[in-house]
Amino acid sequence: MAKILSLHTESEILSLLHIILKRAGHEHVFTTKSRTALDILYKETIDLFIQNLMRPDINGCEFYAMMQEDKRLRHIPVLIISAINPLTYPELCFHVIRDLYPNRYLLMPFSPQQLVATTSRILSEAGLSTTAH
Repeated sequence: MAKILSLHTESEILSLLHIILKRAGHEHVFTTKSRTALDILYKETIDLFIQNLMRPDINGCEFYAMMQEDKRLRHIPVLIISAINPLTYPELCFHVIRDLYPNRYLLMPFSPQQLVATTSRILSEAGLSTTAH
């Protein structure tokens, strides 16, 4: 089981992620606040961080850049879930799209199976077991 942190502005999306990821056997923590997510990333061992791009406090592009600049956080794999098609808006945080698209970017809406398959692949690529923590 991996420990996954999700950050999204919509609590309904977080609830769905929680159900899907728990059913897949993962420990899942979530928040709607970027500052809270940052605190969790610093205090806990997180195997995968899932976030959306558009948030009112710290947008996903800025948050990703902060993680990449911080030696304590840059090793944590990131998955973007977004309704924003990066091929339609390539100028929107190009560095995120360059680093994460298409393998670590899920365009909403996506199926539970897509989410589980993508998280499993990312965890496996990071050398983490998807069945035991």
